[in-house]
Amino acid sequence: MHKTLEKIYYEVREPQIDFDDIGGLWDAKKKVDELIVFPLLKDKEISKSGLEKPKGVLLWGPLGVGMTMLAEASAKRAKVPFVYVSGQEVLGKKTALKEAIDTAIEEKPCVLYISDCDWICPRPNCSYEWKRGNFRGKPPTFADDDFRTFFIREIDRVQEFDEVRLVGGCYRVDVVDQAIIKEKKRFNRKIFLHPPEYEDRLDMLKIYLKKVKNLGKDVDIKILAQKTRGYVGWDIESLYKKAVLFSIMDGKKSVDMKSFEKALKDIEPWLSEDMIIGYYDIYNKDCPHHYTF
Repeated sequence: MHKTLEKIYYEVREPQIDFDDIGGLWDAKKKVDELIVFPLLKDKEISKSGLEKPKGVLLWGPLGVGMTMLAEASAKRAKVPFVYVSGQEVLGKKTALKEAIDTAIEEKPCVLYISDCDWICPRPNCSYEWKRGNFRGKPPTFADDDFRTFFIREIDRVQEFDEVRLVGGCYRVDVVDQAIIKEKKRFNRKIFLHPPEYEDRLDMLKIYLKKVKNLGKDVDIKILAQKTRGYVGWDIESLYKKAVLFSIMDGKKSVDMKSFEKALKDIEPWLSEDMIIGYYDIYNKDCPHHYTF
């Protein structure tokens, strides 16, 4: 790695996170290995075979499921630097975006991850509504046409450098401009990070509850996984922290099941039922060939 940049808009870092640090989503992890990691590790072999590698991979799904963490884990597994660009922070800042892209090219081979592509490259006149009146997760700000065009030119420039693995992130694939996800030279592959199911939430809970040094023996992690439908990663994190807090406030020596039950009443899940249904509906209507190598 040539340098480390500590900026608001982007940074280069030695990746520290691996799949074991991310709860659940094993189907998505398999796709990350296939579409991002493998083309970096086996670049020469794939090139010799004549197989065309994915130009860019778009991770999409609910906020809070670990999208950025998965992108960083892909860099760690491929043993390359991780170049992270915050889409919402770089919005409207052409110089910062160009500098970030230049840096990724300097760092090659690397994983270049650009978050919040739905902020940077919104699809005109699309609906962000789930059920009537539910606009949860809708970005508060969007790029103008000038910056959107500039962004497209910059990711096109990345394609000149095969060792830069282009990865993007967004919370809904149906609200992103088709110009960046239908063109073969841009984000021509997608990975769906679905709402956490029972097994995903169980795995998340196992990771977070390891942090609780005085966990009560009566805590039933399976029951907690069943009761946390609609929870994403940050909800699970809030749950364990709130349970610990309640146990201390109640003067208990351990964080028992009643502390968790109390915390459950206090934490609203990020995903409502219509959002869970909506995510799968969007995925099932999408073109399946975009999700394969």
